[in-house]
Amino acid sequence: MSKPVLKDLPELVAANVITEETAQRIRAFYQQKEEHAPNRLVIVFGILGALLVGLGIILIIAHNWDILSKVPKLGIALLPLLIGQAVCGFVLLRKSDSTAWREGAATFLFLAIAASISIVSQVYNIEGTLYGFLFLWMIVALPVIYVMRSSLASLLYMVGITWYVCDLSYFQYSDTIAWWYWLLLALVLPRYYILYKERIQSNFFAFHSWFIALSVTVVLGMFSGMLRELILAVYINVFCVFILIGQIEKIRERRLISNGFLVTGSLGLISLLLFMSFEWFWTEVFNDSVYRVALQHAYPYWVTFAMAVMLLIVLGVRQSFTSINAKSYAFAVVLILMLVSYQLPLLARVLDNILLFAFGVFTIRDGARQNKLSLLNYGLLILTALIICRFFDLDMSFVARGLLFVLVGAGFFIANIWMVKRRKQELNA
Repeated sequence: MSKPVLKDLPELVAANVITEETAQRIRAFYQQKEEHAPNRLVIVFGILGALLVGLGIILIIAHNWDILSKVPKLGIALLPLLIGQAVCGFVLLRKSDSTAWREGAATFLFLAIAASISIVSQVYNIEGTLYGFLFLWMIVALPVIYVMRSSLASLLYMVGITWYVCDLSYFQYSDTIAWWYWLLLALVLPRYYILYKERIQSNFFAFHSWFIALSVTVVLGMFSGMLRELILAVYINVFCVFILIGQIEKIRERRLISNGFLVTGSLGLISLLLFMSFEWFWTEVFNDSVYRVALQHAYPYWVTFAMAVMLLIVLGVRQSFTSINAKSYAFAVVLILMLVSYQLPLLARVLDNILLFAFGVFTIRDGARQNKLSLLNYGLLILTALIICRFFDLDMSFVARGLLFVLVGAGFFIANIWMVKRRKQELNA
């Protein structure tokens, strides 16, 4: 009951702003809300407790492992699994409404599955690879997510499938594509949809948005051997998809830091466009090699392009095409730049710089319209990054370069002062 509005209720009643009856109803509303809200501290300590117990058991077993025979080793392998299943059964029967109990039990069982698989493999000398172990672990542990309705288990699952791809396609075999990843990711998406429908305001939903966006960003590089430099265009398509997902009504209404799709997509897109704004990219890298990619190998690009188009149409129909973030259209513009670069690479480079400048200006405009300092400063940072990039490849005097930085710094100062004054005027109005 530490809400600021509750502390102000006596003052509001004394000033006849609200009646005593209204104040009592407000108190009752917040009290009922707190009674039904999960205790975050209990959830955190429950999860930490499960992790510490699991790690402690592993350390004790590791210390005494060499003196044990095969039968005790198998017993130790199955014991954490049986305990985890028993605790989960108890939670489902008696504590199913407790988030702390469900998350703690699911986390313990999730880790117990990994311990059991690894110990059995070691006892029977079953050879294998790390990516094979991770794949089996994720498949076996998947039901824990839905049976226990555990958000932390699904987060651990996404970490596991991302690690699986990194070990297979990056560390072991650089030319191998981990196709199973997309099926594994699809299997956990229903959990994300459940959170979207039922608990969109929870921190777990925000964490899932971040984990999914970062996981896809990390694993997408496994196509680089097949697509060569075209992989950059695939990334741009995916980042535009992220930006479009981040503009879905319920997701967009959350705080910016909770919108992992929008933040990841925007930062990734701007970073790639800055990378592509240099002359050498279009004349030495992109222009010659991208067109040698066979059409049958380029389907990841066209699949992601089609996804961006469909999402853009859906959002445009449900909202309006003019209200959609300007960065959402970048995938189509980059396709045009690719076609232009085949004959006029320098023109493609100029257009890329113009595109970045436009994104910076539109972001500043959106920040001013929405009265958001963070968005306004982000737009100024885009322009600053563009100027810094041109600092290295344009033949300008140090005086001219210094004046540019002075102007940008003054722009930051003036824009922030203007925004602060505008907020004060709105409060006093």
